[in-house]
Amino acid sequence: MKIILAVDKNWGIGKDGKMLYHIASDLKHFKATTLNNICIMGRKTYESMGGGLLARENIVLSKNPKYKISDGVVFSNPADVVSYVKISSKESFVIGGEKIVEIFLPFCDEAIITKINGKKEADTFLHNFDSDEDWEIYDKSDTFTEDGVSFEYVRYRRVK
Repeated sequence: MKIILAVDKNWGIGKDGKMLYHIASDLKHFKATTLNNICIMGRKTYESMGGGLLARENIVLSKNPKYKISDGVVFSNPADVVSYVKISSKESFVIGGEKIVEIFLPFCDEAIITKINGKKEADTFLHNFDSDEDWEIYDKSDTFTEDGVSFEYVRYRRVK
């Protein structure tokens, strides 16, 4: 499993159920990376997007075992999600939110993070891979700028 998210300087990922930044080229990068693969998300993330992502297998983790969606699969037990993705030939990406990343972090071996050179007020945050000795940077892009916002893609991998 991999994590793919955009963060600001404080590792903030969202506020009031919305992303902090909408950077068109980053959204294209996200789409190209996750296309035809599995995207794992929580119910709130699923609902904030207005439904599942096209051309991807959408998996939603919800505490409510009766929660149903028409464009994906719902699980109420994280272990069932792990078992499901293990038998798939597709890559699996955890796309949020904060609690879902925390649940699946022990099963992830890579994180693809868009690091945005800015700070906004946030109420949800991502695990700080820079301060976790179990993770290391193994690839970093050039710095890009779009609409006055600079960012880079940083890939982390688990080392322990």
